[in-house]
Amino acid sequence: MIAGIDLGGTQVRVAVASPEGEIVAVARARTHALKTPERVAAWAADQIVRLADGRQVLGAAIGAPGPIDPARGVLVNPPNLPGWRNVPLAGMLAERLGGPVRLQNDANLAGLGEYHHGAGRGSQSMVYITWSTGVGAGLILEGQLYSGSHGSAGEIGHMIIDPEGPLCQCGQRGCVEAFCGGASLGRQTGLAAVQIFDEAANGDSEAAAIVRQAATHMGLALINVANLFDPDVIVMGGGVTRSWHQVSPVLAQVLRSSPFVRAWRRPRLRRARLGDRAGQVGAVEWARVNL
Repeated sequence: MIAGIDLGGTQVRVAVASPEGEIVAVARARTHALKTPERVAAWAADQIVRLADGRQVLGAAIGAPGPIDPARGVLVNPPNLPGWRNVPLAGMLAERLGGPVRLQNDANLAGLGEYHHGAGRGSQSMVYITWSTGVGAGLILEGQLYSGSHGSAGEIGHMIIDPEGPLCQCGQRGCVEAFCGGASLGRQTGLAAVQIFDEAANGDSEAAAIVRQAATHMGLALINVANLFDPDVIVMGGGVTRSWHQVSPVLAQVLRSSPFVRAWRRPRLRRARLGDRAGQVGAVEWARVNL
């Protein structure tokens, strides 16, 4: 068997699959309940062994929030996992499983999952964008996951679209994430992002204007994505896509407004299909091709 782990600030999910990538069993736990990296690694290893039910575990892959060092299997300092500085999580899990473990960015693996088993199936080059508390992306170019020289490719949330714009958590001004990330919207309005979108859906004009402005800025990011990577498909995932009926018309309108991104090369815009499963599906796929 092989295993995929999707590690987030809220939950950690484990999936055990056949060597061909067919998931046969899953488990999940609250990340904060496990508290430490050591306990997360121990819990994940125990679940993988339990779910494998006596079958040999060939190895595993982990999708984790950045910044990470994939070559060393180290979580460098993920903002939504406070205190997890320079954690050699891949090595910790490998020691318990007795087999190789690969570490990759969580958005990359969610994108890989959508490419092979979700909204990106059939595409040649796909950009997966997760729009939630923050904004991230996974790049599948010519059928291959591209993570860059340092594992940091796809930081679309930190493209600068207005150098005079609001200060982003990353220290830059005018990032995409500073304009439309859920956390940024919350800081700007004093409301939770989900509340803003709910009020907009219920006809509140002020909330609707905020949603439209956020979607407009994301649309500008999509124009940049189209120009940078020339994908045939852009797949949108993350919590904001629960309000797809509100944001998708604006995204499409802004993308169509570019006179440079002409119709013949304009990427198709799709909503992600795998939901919360994307990360573990992608982690299993990464394990399958790298073990």
